[in-house]
Amino acid sequence: MEETFALVKGPIRNSLFWRNILCVAVCLLISSGCSFLPRKKTVWQQPCYAEPNPDGIGNWSLAVAEESYAAAQHSEAAECPDCVDLYYQAATTSWPVMERELAKQGKTSVRSAELHRSAVAKLLVTAQRFGRWDPCRGVTVSTTCGKTHLPTTYQGFTWGPEEFRQLEPAGNYASPNISRAFRNGGLGVPLVVVRETAYRQPFTQKERIFSATAVLRPNDSQSGYQLEFHDPLRENTTVVAGTQVPLANDITAPFVFATQGENRQWLNGFLLPGRADDRDGLFMIEPFQPGKIPVVFIHGLLSDPATWVDVINELRAKPELNEHYQWWAFRYATGEPFLTSAARLRRQMTELRQTYDPTHCDTALSQTVLVGHSLGGLVAKLQVTQSGDRLWRTVADRPLANVLTTPQTRRDLHDAFFFPPSNSVARVVYIGTPHEGSPLARRPIGRLGSALVDPSERSEMMHSQLVCDNPNLFSPELQKRFPTSIDLLEPTSPLLNATLALPYSPSVALHSIVGYGYHTCTGEPSDSVVPVHSARLQGVQSEKDVQAKHEYLHRDPITIAEIARILRIHLRQNGLY
Repeated sequence: MEETFALVKGPIRNSLFWRNILCVAVCLLISSGCSFLPRKKTVWQQPCYAEPNPDGIGNWSLAVAEESYAAAQHSEAAECPDCVDLYYQAATTSWPVMERELAKQGKTSVRSAELHRSAVAKLLVTAQRFGRWDPCRGVTVSTTCGKTHLPTTYQGFTWGPEEFRQLEPAGNYASPNISRAFRNGGLGVPLVVVRETAYRQPFTQKERIFSATAVLRPNDSQSGYQLEFHDPLRENTTVVAGTQVPLANDITAPFVFATQGENRQWLNGFLLPGRADDRDGLFMIEPFQPGKIPVVFIHGLLSDPATWVDVINELRAKPELNEHYQWWAFRYATGEPFLTSAARLRRQMTELRQTYDPTHCDTALSQTVLVGHSLGGLVAKLQVTQSGDRLWRTVADRPLANVLTTPQTRRDLHDAFFFPPSNSVARVVYIGTPHEGSPLARRPIGRLGSALVDPSERSEMMHSQLVCDNPNLFSPELQKRFPTSIDLLEPTSPLLNATLALPYSPSVALHSIVGYGYHTCTGEPSDSVVPVHSARLQGVQSEKDVQAKHEYLHRDPITIAEIARILRIHLRQNGLY
């Protein structure tokens, strides 16, 4: 085996042999349960639109709307822009019928609702196709008074109007990433909104997808119609004809839509740590919301934030949680040492608060909750512990101040090895976290995985300079190279064991979720990767055992229910629940 590792060096990294070795290793790692990788593909289908029925199915009050709708579909098939105006006519002439039915019966007929909903959805689809949609000005339609922009309002959103660039009606879908869909019928058209803007808010990803419900109805003066967009996470009813009616919604659709043809880079993040990716780092799922407590999800080895979509989908659907929490995530290269990733998260959490709360007046930001799965739990641990010089003394034989190196390298080493506990984090939830490592790391599969990690050129240059200019500086763990994440998960790793002895902030609350029901390759009770004893931690406020494999542990229904329970406790202790 040692001879095999010796081959995986230098020029052979770019050879066909290297690529074959790489593929085999990845398959082995995945089969070990370390990775979250969907077995099936996402299926996204367009919604089913109403079929034209000029006869109105006996409902003569819908005759005009039916004729307009049939003409619109014929015009759309001919690629004629007039279809936009015809769909608008169908929507506006079907609305009074719906309103009268609601006033008399308390409900609308199936046909009037179906026709109106399809007409509004098609109005939005064709307006975009023919260049008649501008989020700041609305849809351009032709009326008897000439061309006009429909008045447009945005209600309840954290997003600005300029970010509603692409509107996609939500249809039928299926995704291996999602256990259940949260969607309901009602007034309006559930939409997926694709954010496209050159302006990028700090700590918000450029590509972001969110949900909305579109309603076309008479304006307040009854002199015309207006287009309304409602945020289904915050608004679920409206008033029509003096009656409170539910709004249609689909808060799961954006997660599914985003995974179509997904280009997840978790493998590069493991094999090629240090390669910059503008999606790496701390980011908010929605724009910053003052007064809401952040929950930061930190993924594990060979993974990325997409592994949390099922968890976030479930938690956001609980109004009592979504009202008080804002959902963040941290994306990092899982092949690099977790001390490096932890240092980046510490720095970015400080930068985010300095950006949005420079005076530290928002007390919610001092109650941040970290949720870490597997390796992510170790990254979380280093946010709430006090390092002193314990970690540095484990790997080096002299004080950092006496090391010969560049100012930048000294700063990087200081950030990774010397840190106080964060005063922003109040609670941590560990899920299958290998506090004492995993035996897989020292098995051939782990050694091969570690050998496949290709450190960045900057990392190799930094290590070479430190070793050359400071003979015998490092312990054996760091002497040959900076260790990979797998190296640091070996139960015998001095650095990993040093993290076990780090004192926690006295103000932080800790919780553990431990997987069981399987065994490691050495026969220990485990979640198939992390031994039960390694996932347990002394001093936690609660510990929940869940029978699940490591790669599914964080998204098991029992785990999600436990996270929700912990978040409610956190709200109760802050007087919010």
